[in-house]
Amino acid sequence: MTAEHGRFRFFTSIQSGLIGLTWILMVVPVAAQPPSGASSNRTGPFFSLSGSLVEQFDANLDTQGSYSASSLLLSASVAQPISRKTILGLSLGYDLLDYEFSDDVLLEGASPWDRVHGLNLALPVIRRVNEKWTMLFSPSIGSFGASGAAFSDTVTWGAVFAATYAFRDDRKLGFGAGVFDRIGQTRGFPFISIDWRLSERLRLTNPLTAGPTGPAGLELAYEISPKWEFGAGGAYRTIRFRLDERDLEPNGIGEQRGIVTFARLLHAFSPKLNLVVYTGLVLDGELRIEDEEAQQRRTVGHGTAPLLAISLSGRF
Repeated sequence: MTAEHGRFRFFTSIQSGLIGLTWILMVVPVAAQPPSGASSNRTGPFFSLSGSLVEQFDANLDTQGSYSASSLLLSASVAQPISRKTILGLSLGYDLLDYEFSDDVLLEGASPWDRVHGLNLALPVIRRVNEKWTMLFSPSIGSFGASGAAFSDTVTWGAVFAATYAFRDDRKLGFGAGVFDRIGQTRGFPFISIDWRLSERLRLTNPLTAGPTGPAGLELAYEISPKWEFGAGGAYRTIRFRLDERDLEPNGIGEQRGIVTFARLLHAFSPKLNLVVYTGLVLDGELRIEDEEAQQRRTVGHGTAPLLAISLSGRF
């Protein structure tokens, strides 16, 4: 791609989940889980809330110019057991992403974009089949678009299905698949779900929720003490969003693909309240712009992008 074709950058999350380190913190819980220490006879509902601030520092585009992004990510979820084997959930996530492009990225008299809004609503159903098998079905609908984009053009929807087998309480392994219609593109992907204790303090898990931005990734977590935990991992992430009529490709589609790697330090203020600090990198990043009909127009890679984030979450 030539320099005049410019460049884009959208950094959301995992989810969930959905932008650079924003991707890491886009973890809208599949369903709120009972907080530690909750009474075993409590029937719910159980709630989960989280808020995150993310700073993605300057990333150089392969053509010319650079960009950075600041993000605010909010999520809330609730889960209600309706029987001894079934839990119904509801989760809602909102992301506000604010981009800064260097002057030499302003092409053809227009900026690639400035602010992007993401909204995702999921309705998970968790069913315990027997002592070993648990099933998850989670349909979702969302909206991903730049400020000014028509809402009807920003809608995305799909579902995740997963089956997990418990070898024992602290060793669970499963498989799943997600299929999503994402603004002019239908995409499916397989993933592995894992929660496996390797030793008394070390475990292998998924750091993200599988959803519109991709699979769940892998993380190795080490419990330093009852209040401190260190983790490191990564995941492949891709996100699409509708541009508005003032952007470089009017009413087109923006997309970012990349591998997100991270390290985190968690501090538990109490069994119900956690603070997490993240640092990370986006590797092998690629930015794309498509026209209104989802035909590819521009593609460019970008250099390694450093990330820093802080997240506060609570369950009750």
